[in-house]
Amino acid sequence: MGIITLTTDFGLQDAYVAAMKGVILSLNPDARILDVSHQVEPQNIQQAAFLLGETCHYFPADTIHLAVVDPGVGSGRRGIILSTPGGLFIGPDNGLFSYALSPYLPKITSDLLPAEGLLKLDLPRGVEAFQISNPAFWLNPVSTTFHGRDIFAPAAAYVSLGTPLSEFGPRLSWIYAFHLPGPEIAADGSFTGHVVYIDHFGNLITDITPRMLPSDKSIGLEILGRTIYGLCQNYTQASGLLAVIGSSGRLEIALQGGSAAGLLSARPGDCFNLSILTSPKD
Repeated sequence: MGIITLTTDFGLQDAYVAAMKGVILSLNPDARILDVSHQVEPQNIQQAAFLLGETCHYFPADTIHLAVVDPGVGSGRRGIILSTPGGLFIGPDNGLFSYALSPYLPKITSDLLPAEGLLKLDLPRGVEAFQISNPAFWLNPVSTTFHGRDIFAPAAAYVSLGTPLSEFGPRLSWIYAFHLPGPEIAADGSFTGHVVYIDHFGNLITDITPRMLPSDKSIGLEILGRTIYGLCQNYTQASGLLAVIGSSGRLEIALQGGSAAGLLSARPGDCFNLSILTSPKD
């Protein structure tokens, strides 16, 4: 298990990412470290969770995914190692692995959510979790503000060297996850969809998938005062705002030659209405 990916909100200006890589390589010089992103918005757990969930299934199943977006660093929140059929995940237990876990967990519906937005989820068969509580695998001393370097990076290195997960701490029966946005379907077949992520180009990635759409692609979409008719095959098929199935396999709202997010002042969590038209519009 020589591949370790990194996902953080640390940015690239400071030495935080380099310090984590240095710790890993000091313990396992043969480790292959690959960056997913370090440009996650500060403390934006949902954004990091989406990036990790969209990326992890492209890696070998024995890859170690180290993710640190940790507003609760130094508090009583748990550090965990999560073993799934699609990879191992290391980081704080704050919902960061919600998208990565979604293929293995029951649908998280909004009516199950407590007020703080996190839900204790029992782990399904085939998924294991262990708390990182054994100080033998930590750096010494441990900073109360940088567990990414002092706890999570060493854990990733020791796991890559084959250390049994049970040595890091007790087995867990549940972890925290947050509600994953899903479209709300009305009786007439229309949807209320949600923007779940905005990429570097300003494309709005939504929770609508192709299987939810009619085969003739006759749709009408209303978002933040704008209307889009029809579904394009690529970003050049229409002028202005357009709808397209992007590389994530989700419906995207894009602006040819520009940023849909900038034009619409859109943010993740924004809702839109998608109706099924009786006949396609020109």
